[in-house]
Amino acid sequence: MLSNAEGPDALRTERLLAVLERHAFAASDSPDDIRAALELGASALGGELVAADTVAACQHRTRRCFFIRRGADAAADGFIALLYLNDEGYQALMYGRFRPEQPDMDHLAAPHERAQAIYVWCLAGREAEDKRAVVRAVTEARREAFPDIALFARPVSREGRMMTAALDAPSAGAAWLGWVPAARGAGEES
Repeated sequence: MLSNAEGPDALRTERLLAVLERHAFAASDSPDDIRAALELGASALGGELVAADTVAACQHRTRRCFFIRRGADAAADGFIALLYLNDEGYQALMYGRFRPEQPDMDHLAAPHERAQAIYVWCLAGREAEDKRAVVRAVTEARREAFPDIALFARPVSREGRMMTAALDAPSAGAAWLGWVPAARGAGEES
């Protein structure tokens, strides 16, 4: 788990970590953890995700990006990946310059910067219990840690769309949630 949260978002970060810990998620920058989680995500979501080095770089930059949930056998049973965007990142997102597949590190809020928005990058769980833990953790974090920050997501699964709708519920917080349109490409549905 991260400790010694710092900067203007220290309280939010501490609250986030407490919520995630209640649901058995821990921050990690371990390449093995990241690779295992991404394999789980690719299997659960039916496609290859970003490179493990990209996730590690984002975790290193923000120190609040990647959180893993392990089962009794210590295997990855779920994960949450969030991108805290600084003002430059928020503007890039608003004007279509933000690339979630290869985020510009200058768009991510370092610990000493205030986050202007959060991009819910990727979420996955192995079994039904793990999926419920992901949803509960993110929705509670929305209420307790960052109710006043705009959230953005590009849900790709039925569960992701349902959770995104829950995050945008009137009881979710004071900020709004933006639906980032899916990039159109070969084989993608409209």
